[in-house]
Amino acid sequence: MLIRVKTILWRTLVLTSALMLPIAGPGKTIPVEGCAAQVNDRMVTVTEVVNAMQPVERQLRETTQGAELDRKLAEAYEKALQALIERELILDAFHQQKEMNLPDKIVQSRTEEIVRTKFGNNRAAFRKALDEEGLTLEEWQANLKKSMIVSFLRDREVDSKVSVSPQDVYAAYEKAGETFRTPDQVHLRMIMINGGKTDEEFAVKRKQAEDVRKQLLAGIPFEDLAKQVSEGAHAQDGSNYGWIDPDSRRPELAAAIRALKTGDISDVIPAGGDLYILKVEGRREATVIPFEKVQDTLRIELEKQEAKRLYDAWILRLRQKAFIKKY
Repeated sequence: MLIRVKTILWRTLVLTSALMLPIAGPGKTIPVEGCAAQVNDRMVTVTEVVNAMQPVERQLRETTQGAELDRKLAEAYEKALQALIERELILDAFHQQKEMNLPDKIVQSRTEEIVRTKFGNNRAAFRKALDEEGLTLEEWQANLKKSMIVSFLRDREVDSKVSVSPQDVYAAYEKAGETFRTPDQVHLRMIMINGGKTDEEFAVKRKQAEDVRKQLLAGIPFEDLAKQVSEGAHAQDGSNYGWIDPDSRRPELAAAIRALKTGDISDVIPAGGDLYILKVEGRREATVIPFEKVQDTLRIELEKQEAKRLYDAWILRLRQKAFIKKY
């Protein structure tokens, strides 16, 4: 029986045809062995989709719960189903080309390579892993063959056609602009005094701040006085805010920071209802990361984008020639 599935609430995963999986909506279920989609003459079962999404499902259950978990599991189901539909489209394209074949001896050779590299050539360990997955060697090799076919066709239709020129890479560098620019930075210390809730309180606080500034100008170390009077987040660190971009502060403070010389103490600055006293302990000029240091990273990113574009166009062509129905 074919059952239409829109949203699935995976409260329990039970991979047996004797039990049922809950889906969105009261009292709605689908059998594990139900059909999730048809691609030409091939049926994609719900079991296949559930198996494909299990790694994501386990991770989601560790980090999410309730309605959010249900929503994300439903999204994971749809993504897994979509990936399986695309796999079937690729496999069908392979089988339609009569001149193409993947001999069993190549699959066997790949199997031996996996046993050697992943299991230290220990066939008993390999068989145990298959048993834990509930797979026979024949089933596992059938899946391996499909993966090899998909990889082969993707390499031929997508990866081998990816081309990014040096001009493309440099154009991306120029377009990125500010991405590779480190702005001016200052090493900032900043005393903050709460301005109170009324004009009278603000006036008292303003006088307090002015007195603090006089003590700083008289030579009391900024960090020592900050620990005593500052009400800012870094008071216990001597109001040390480290290296910052001036523009990360309020406009009034940013303007004062830019105007200060290294080592100077600012006036008392009202901003946002509070009072601030600043000290710039060091400056770093803006720098630009050279093209030579980022060109490899840019090229890899452009190649990924081009590969996705080619892959999406390829899958679209396959879809247009196929019969696809989701249940």
